[in-house]
Amino acid sequence: MPVREISNVPSVSLALCTFKGGGGKTVLSLNLAGEFGSQGTRTLLIDCDQQQSLFRWYKTSVARGSISEIDNIDAISVLPNEDLNERLKSAPVADIHIYDVGGHAHGRALDVFRRVQAVIIPVILEATSATQAINVSNLLKQIAAKEGRAVTPHAAIWNNVDHIAMTKNRAIPEVIKLLNAGKVLTFETIIRKSNHFSDVAAGYGTLYTKLREIDHNPKMAPSAKKRARESVLDAIDQIKSLNNDFINLISAAS
Repeated sequence: MPVREISNVPSVSLALCTFKGGGGKTVLSLNLAGEFGSQGTRTLLIDCDQQQSLFRWYKTSVARGSISEIDNIDAISVLPNEDLNERLKSAPVADIHIYDVGGHAHGRALDVFRRVQAVIIPVILEATSATQAINVSNLLKQIAAKEGRAVTPHAAIWNNVDHIAMTKNRAIPEVIKLLNAGKVLTFETIIRKSNHFSDVAAGYGTLYTKLREIDHNPKMAPSAKKRARESVLDAIDQIKSLNNDFINLISAAS
C-alpha cells in the first residue's frame, strides 16, 4: 500500500481555550494529540499560550524518550511577538492542528479562532469558569457577526472533575445554570481526575506511552499488568469519548 502524502493544509483544526486559569486546556490538548496520533494521524500541537506549558511538555517528553516517531506528534511554540502565519509556514506538516490558546482575550486568540473548525472550552467546578466559557462563546459569536458567517462550532467540557463531586458539589447547579443561560453547549463527556493525566502532563509522553511502559515492564506480573492497563485504558476511553464528541460537533455544523 502506498504511503499517503499528508497535505500542507490540515484536514482538521481545533483550539482549546478558556479565559479561566487552571481549566486544564493544556492537558486536554496533549491527550487529544495522543489519541489522534495513536490512530496514525500526524498531529501538530501549536502552543500559543505565553506560559508555553504545552511546548515544554513536548520537549521534555521527547528528551526523555517518552515520545518518538511512532506517536505521530509534533509541536511548535508561537510567542506573543512572533507571527503565527510565518511560524506555520515552517512547521512540520500535519493532518490535524491543535491550538492551545492563552487564558485571556487577545489578538492571538482572535487569529486562532478565525482559522479553526471548532473550539473546545474546558470547564471546572467554579462559577467563574462558566462565566469565562460564556465570554469565549460570545467572542466567537461576535467574530461571526462581524464577518457575516456562521459561528465556529464550540462546546464546553467538564474537565478534571472528581466523580463524587459531580453529585455533591454545590457549585454544579450554578455552573450549569450559567452555561445554559449563556447558551453554551456542553459535551456529554466528563473528564475525571486521574493520576494518569497528571503523569503525562509532567513530561512523560501520552497515555499510550504509559501502556507501552506497562507492556514492556519485565518486573510486573501478568495480573498486575492487566490491572494497570485497565486503569490507563479507562483514562483513554474518556479522551476517546471527547474525540467522538468533537467529531460530532463539526459534523453537525457541516
